[in-house]
Amino acid sequence: MDNFKTQRGWYKDSLNKKISGVCSGLARRLDFPVWSTRLVTILLFISFPFAVALGYFIAHCCLEERAY
Repeated sequence: MDNFKTQRGWYKDSLNKKISGVCSGLARRLDFPVWSTRLVTILLFISFPFAVALGYFIAHCCLEERAY
């Protein structure tokens, strides 16, 4: 039963980052392509600029960088 309790965290990905690594870390966490996560973030930023910028800034400040 312990095999099913694999907890994966959300970290900033310092190897694939463009700005701070939030989108690439989220893509790695959700097993999505990095380009699609960045595209969705940009499209959401166009629609809701304040909310997305605030969420990205909070994630940038709170998330730990992944140690490879």
